[in-house]
Amino acid sequence: MSKRVFTIPMLMVSLVLAACATTTSPPSPVSVQSAGFGAIALNARQLEIIENWEMPIKPPYIGHLQQPYPGNLVSQWATQVLMPAGGSGEMILDITRAAVTKVKLPPQTGLVNALSDQQDSEIRVEFEAKLMWLQPVGGSQAMIKLASSHAVTIPESSSANDVQRAVNDCLNRALAGLDKQARIELAKIDNVILP
Repeated sequence: MSKRVFTIPMLMVSLVLAACATTTSPPSPVSVQSAGFGAIALNARQLEIIENWEMPIKPPYIGHLQQPYPGNLVSQWATQVLMPAGGSGEMILDITRAAVTKVKLPPQTGLVNALSDQQDSEIRVEFEAKLMWLQPVGGSQAMIKLASSHAVTIPESSSANDVQRAVNDCLNRALAGLDKQARIELAKIDNVILP
């Protein structure tokens, strides 16, 4: 009897250690430099970045847990892509939303669903900004509204690293959408992009 009592706790410890050994490595932080965004030479003397987004630190918001912060990620993108190359004028990026949310999904009912790995949560990244161009030479000015979002769902079996990977993927895709939209909209404005 005492041998069996000793075997059961050892088996439990072995299972716990085996589960710990199969964890995945943490994902790399999101980086604008690794995304390969090319610079756009703009007809402005300077770029000013304003962040008018106050990040909530209560559920469902999880942006305050990310490194870098989502607003900082948009700022890094702007300093890498929106390159002032003119003699006068100003380009202003006003970040109005840089949100990351994680919302619990309602479980599906039924026997088949009870035995499956259901989708547990939705992760969503939303970026919104206004890009303004003020050029005193010639009196040119323009304003573009930018908005990009991406969402994914994650299963119940997701580890903390899996969740972070999903958040990073959403951040990268939303930022790529913002970049694409900015390039399309800037190309519509006369004289803002320098050759």
